[in-house]
Amino acid sequence: MPNTQRLFFALWPELEIATRLHDLAGKTMHGDGRRVVPENIHLTLAFLGAVPASFRQCAERAATAIHGEPFTLILEQMGCWSKSGILWAGAEQVPEALLQLVQTLNSGLIACGYVPEKRSYVAHLTLARKLHRWDKNHPIEPLTWEVRRFCLVASHMHAQGARYEILRTWELVPPTA
Repeated sequence: MPNTQRLFFALWPELEIATRLHDLAGKTMHGDGRRVVPENIHLTLAFLGAVPASFRQCAERAATAIHGEPFTLILEQMGCWSKSGILWAGAEQVPEALLQLVQTLNSGLIACGYVPEKRSYVAHLTLARKLHRWDKNHPIEPLTWEVRRFCLVASHMHAQGARYEILRTWELVPPTA
């Protein structure tokens, strides 16, 4: 598609949290797989794909209309999806505010022509790809992430992998009474 951008909405952790997750992934991997660099670790809310500028404008309007609660996300578990080789970190208890944010964002994006995934939403941060072996018994010290904003991100594909560019952020602000 000419004149398109590959976009997604995400939560972006502070570099300190991302670096700790990156280090943790390195301690649990056994010789294979490719760790995600700390600067690219994120939690996807909605993947839009390659979209034209008009879709991006509509998506930004939808995001601007969102009033969501800030929330705390406690990352306390790791797993690996064997079929895809994705090593991930996530929360045992996903905050209702996160699920509400995803639902509200998807509802707003539908007006732009977005078709949400049929699969249930699984909140996770990808730490490594193409992993075949990892230490399932490696303990994870819970990481507390105070989520106060979400962002629109462009994905630029290169031979070395993806590079992400945060295009715009929105603060999570509860609606006023």
